[in-house]
Amino acid sequence: MADSLALLSQFRQVLDCRDKAVEIASVTTKDTIPYLELLRNISQNESIIEDKDLKEEAYNNLKSQIEELKKFSTNPDRLYRIYNRLYKASSQTNNIDDSDYFITQSLENHYKSSAIDSLMLLETLQNAGATYKQIGKLNESVAMFQKAEIYCQDLKIEDASMLGFNYMSLSELHRYRYLDNPKKFIEYLKKAQDVYENAHAVDDMIRVYLGLSDFKSSEGNFEQSINYLKKAFRAYKEDVEEYKKGGLDKSNINLEMKLHNYFIEKYRMVGNEKSMLYHLNEMLKQATPKVLNDNIKDLISLSHLYLVEYYENDNIEQALIYLNQGSKFFPTEDLYFIREEYDMHYVNIFMKKNEYDKALTILKTLSETKGLPLFIAKTTLEKRIVLNIKSEKYDDAFLGINTFLIRYYDTNEATDIRTLAYKDFNPGTVLSDTQRFLNIAKELKATPNDQVTENLYWLALKQFQANLKQEILSDRVNLLYADVCYYFYTKASNKALSPSKLNQFITFTETIESKHLLNTFINNRIDSHAIEIDTLINQEQRIRANITYLKKQNIEKPIDSINQLIFEDNLKLEKINEQLKKNSNRMAGLVNTENILEQIKDNYIIKYKQVNNSLFRIEFNTTKDITVNEIKDYDILKDKIKETVALLKKPDSSPETIIKNTDILFNKLLSDTIILNFSDTVYLILDDVLHYLPFELLTHNKYYLVENTTISYASALSLINNNSIVQTSDGKKNIALFAPSYKSFAPTNAQLAVRGTPYYLEGTLNEVKAISKLFANSDLYINDKASKESFKNLSKDYSILHLSMHSFINDQEAELSSLVFSDNDKDYELYISELYGLNLNADMAVLSACNTGVGEFKTGKGIVSMNTAFTAAGVPSVLSSLWSAPDEATEKIMTSFYKHLKKGETKSEALKNAKLDYLKITDDPNLKHPYYWAGFVLTGDTSAIVSPTNYWLYGIIVTFVLILIVTIIAKRRLKLKS
Repeated sequence: MADSLALLSQFRQVLDCRDKAVEIASVTTKDTIPYLELLRNISQNESIIEDKDLKEEAYNNLKSQIEELKKFSTNPDRLYRIYNRLYKASSQTNNIDDSDYFITQSLENHYKSSAIDSLMLLETLQNAGATYKQIGKLNESVAMFQKAEIYCQDLKIEDASMLGFNYMSLSELHRYRYLDNPKKFIEYLKKAQDVYENAHAVDDMIRVYLGLSDFKSSEGNFEQSINYLKKAFRAYKEDVEEYKKGGLDKSNINLEMKLHNYFIEKYRMVGNEKSMLYHLNEMLKQATPKVLNDNIKDLISLSHLYLVEYYENDNIEQALIYLNQGSKFFPTEDLYFIREEYDMHYVNIFMKKNEYDKALTILKTLSETKGLPLFIAKTTLEKRIVLNIKSEKYDDAFLGINTFLIRYYDTNEATDIRTLAYKDFNPGTVLSDTQRFLNIAKELKATPNDQVTENLYWLALKQFQANLKQEILSDRVNLLYADVCYYFYTKASNKALSPSKLNQFITFTETIESKHLLNTFINNRIDSHAIEIDTLINQEQRIRANITYLKKQNIEKPIDSINQLIFEDNLKLEKINEQLKKNSNRMAGLVNTENILEQIKDNYIIKYKQVNNSLFRIEFNTTKDITVNEIKDYDILKDKIKETVALLKKPDSSPETIIKNTDILFNKLLSDTIILNFSDTVYLILDDVLHYLPFELLTHNKYYLVENTTISYASALSLINNNSIVQTSDGKKNIALFAPSYKSFAPTNAQLAVRGTPYYLEGTLNEVKAISKLFANSDLYINDKASKESFKNLSKDYSILHLSMHSFINDQEAELSSLVFSDNDKDYELYISELYGLNLNADMAVLSACNTGVGEFKTGKGIVSMNTAFTAAGVPSVLSSLWSAPDEATEKIMTSFYKHLKKGETKSEALKNAKLDYLKITDDPNLKHPYYWAGFVLTGDTSAIVSPTNYWLYGIIVTFVLILIVTIIAKRRLKLKS
């Protein structure tokens, strides 16, 4: 009875019951008195700490009493209730270590209870999630909220506040400042949006819209970011009007000012001066003395700062006007260091006006200010370094850089930027520091301090690599990477980078780009049958993110408990990395780029990299030498490529013009390489519009490159000769051939011109039937049988997947690229995001398809994504077409390709010879136009599918057998004679 009353917090009645129990025990069962007295004392202390004015003595007594109670083998129901009460008490005093212990004990005992109180358990899980987040156990926090999410579903909870809190908490945990997983952040934020919109919880809806606005802004999608802001503002205004109808005032001046401030921030990013000024004027109109609290003053000051940033580069005087105007609104109690931010902008303006003394005076004052936020303290030191460089005080600048490294990085007191080797630099946990290193380096580039400049770029590169986690290379992040790469590529092309340093740089960039490739793979898996490796990699990335978060916390406020958490997470990381190494999954190899240059040492590879509107060519040859050259006048070259590709797609275009153009392109792209003298396969890694250009038809002395050179393409160095992604056939001989027909699918006019009508792709049927005759173990999936479902359910026994169908390459939204199966089913398009999740396990996919590009000459991302998706699905080699080729030519080339494959030729040799066969057997000069044959390209692994027949060995065996037979016959004749 006492326990039931305790649940209701009716402690006066509880104590009466406890006293009565002790009184009865003193007469009947005296041995139970210590236990009953302990329960009474516990209840007494519970009643005291239930009071909001926490009594420390009662709290400490209860802490020791519950440990004593555990010795009596007490019912878990009682323990979890007391631990829960202690948790709430510890939360009042922000005793985070006690909160951690109590909430964990409460959970453990709750799970042991005879009858679990689901609602209380749900509340405890959410409390545990909040506590673990506060102390830095981010992954444990996620686990708690995810369990709470499952309980909400099981209990069919419809309460918007509880559901929404759960989703908002999970979203916040994946925000950039915590686990930094954008995909999960937006996933949970969208769930919260659905909950709050269904409940029409306007205030919470606005919070979600603001979060979505920030997310879109971080992606660089400012138009959508502003649209979400408008959605938030409209929801607020409509809510105010609705309450006004009932005679109530729901207006919230603080929220309204906040929304105006957000608008100004976003409009600054898109350069919309008019809209910025409109929202600032709206704020100033409402800023009457009656409403001007510190929060609103802070928002107005900050809004002025956005205008200062807008004008700072091009209109210094206007920027100064808004600085002076905004400073009039400084809050009385400056919680957000707005004054110091203003000082930083005064420094920027004085430096632009060459008034260095004024700038230095402000910086000195800031340097002496205690308790500055880390970003302001770092920026202050960065500005002093830049100021010293501008004043040509290089020794002072170098001393400042050393101070920066010693203060904010794990470097010793003897660190000197003039001699610092990149291997001795331990990168920090903040991606934005990459920009700081770049800012200083760019300022130094125009000075005689080349070695220090180079060292800073090395630091920037290492800092960038260390902080690229789950993140796909967004436009914002890619700008940082491009700045670093441009410096090193330019230096290498000027022969000013030693071979060893060039090797280091290439290894760094390939590690970063392979990590990006792997992140692309993970983020696009939606239907995987092989989730073990995904789970391991996701765990590894979550733990790394948590370590990064803890290190940031430790810089702000070093605590032994945080160091212990970092140590424990590192132990977890070691275990997962051991599992990853043991796991034989093909994609695990994508993260292993330690020996990338050793892996490709026997290959000749040409990689093109477009950086900051410049094009660089990187050559890897079999002597292990790497050379970098800048391809000059890339803008002109780009136009020539576009012009040439446009001509290639028109069968009536002039072959002479094409040859003239391809000769120019050869000279620009390849003339000073060894490609014409290399007898083995040449691998090409392309970028930007080069993805659309088949290099095989580039001409030299009026000969196509395909006539003397075997070419294959790759998405990255890590995918060349990578045994972890190349599957052995294991005796697989089967080939699956797909040729769908389309009933309601509507082709474009251009497609009809090529394929004819009715649109059944009759040529593709002839094509797959002809190929099937070459292979005994071939399976035909034609017409309605060529469905998406049939493809997804294919057995793993197929070595080759031949898909003679439509494919759509979407360069604007690569995930929307698709393969089009028979439209007899409602779901007939297989999108790249789905392809990533399949487990096909074949040796090669052949996309003998009618290809449609969405948009003209973008970046080639759609093409790359299609190939990468097949690699992720277990198919290391893809033969595809860059444009739609007519049926008859396609059939001839494909049939010839498979004949050469059967002879044991490599895939690249087979494709080359198939094209040459076509040119040889085609008499009509018009049909020799590159339009008919040049669009087919091979990407990925080039190895032979069929083992080459060893005719020389057969010859030796036959000769040996003949000699043996002759010898035996001769011996018999000798015996007969004797």
